[in-house]
Amino acid sequence: MTISSSPIKITAREHVQALLDQYDNFLFDCDGVVWLGETLIPGMVEAIEYLESKGKKVVFVTNNSSKSRDEYVEKFHRLGFKSFRKQQVYPTCYAAVSNLDQLGVQPGAKVWVLGDAGIMHELKEGGYQALGGTDTRLNQAFDPDHPLLEVDPEVQAVIVGSTKDFNYMRIALTLQYLLHNNKSIPFIGANIDRTYPGPHGLILPAGGSVVSYMEYTANRTFLNVGKPSTQFLDTIVAENGFDRSRTLMVGDTLYTDIKFGNDGKLGAGAGSLLVLTGGTKPEDLAHLLHLPEDYEDPHSMTPLYVMDSFGAFVDILKG
Repeated sequence: MTISSSPIKITAREHVQALLDQYDNFLFDCDGVVWLGETLIPGMVEAIEYLESKGKKVVFVTNNSSKSRDEYVEKFHRLGFKSFRKQQVYPTCYAAVSNLDQLGVQPGAKVWVLGDAGIMHELKEGGYQALGGTDTRLNQAFDPDHPLLEVDPEVQAVIVGSTKDFNYMRIALTLQYLLHNNKSIPFIGANIDRTYPGPHGLILPAGGSVVSYMEYTANRTFLNVGKPSTQFLDTIVAENGFDRSRTLMVGDTLYTDIKFGNDGKLGAGAGSLLVLTGGTKPEDLAHLLHLPEDYEDPHSMTPLYVMDSFGAFVDILKG
C-alpha cells in the first residue's frame, strides 16, 4: 500500500510563483527550518524578506519552550532578521501560559515548572508566580529531606517543557505535584517532539521526551499546547486574522509541523510544506509514502509540498 498522491517537489520558478499566488500567510517552524542551533540556514533571511516585501504575513511557530518571546526576538535579530517583531513568534512557553486562563488558573496563581527560562519568563510576564524551573536549588543532589519536596498547596498547575537540566531532583519534585490531591492539578506539556536537529548533524532530545517521561512516571495524561494542537493553531489564526485557506505551514517534522497544517485545515485542508534541512530526511518521507501502514495517521502527516530548503526560495524564483 502506498499513499496515492505524492508531494509536489518545489524545484522550479513556476512552483515558487504558485506558492506566492496561492498563499498570503506563512507559518514557519524554527529549528531545522530557519536555523540549526546558532547556525542560520543559508538563504532564509532573504526568503523571509522577499515574502514580506510582497505583502505576505510571516509568523514563526516553535515547539521549543526553552526561550521566551523576548529571547527569540534577540536571536532573530542576531541572525540577521532586523525587522523581526515579538508578535511574530509563538513558542510553546507562551502557548502554555495562554492556556492557564482557559483552565481556570488566574494571574497571580503559583505554577510549578519543569523546564527552562522561557517558561519562567512567560509566566512572570503573564502575572503568574513561577516556581521550580531555573531555581538553582534544583541543581543539588537528591535529598529526601529537602524542604522543596513538601508540596506547596497553592500551586494550581504544572508546566513541563524543554530543559537541558533534567535531573532526579527535578523529576522527584515535579512528580509530587503531578500526584498531589489525587492527580487533580492540571498537567500542561509544552510539546511532543522526541528529538530536534542540532548543529554538526546531531539529533538531540527534545522537550517531548521530558514531557513523556513525566507522563509515564505520574501515569497521567497531559494537555499538549504545542504543535500539532489545533487549539494552538486556532489562537494563531485568530490573533493574526489569517484566512486558513490562504495559509501555509512550513516545517521539518512530519508528526508535528505537517500534521499541524493538515489537521488545522490550512490551505483548504492540505496547507503544508516539508523542508529537508532538519529532522526529516528523504528516506523518512519515502517510508511514509510507501509504507503508510507503519503509521497511525499517515495522511495527516503527508505534506502537499516538499522542498530541499526554503532558503533556496529566492534563488529558484530568480532561476
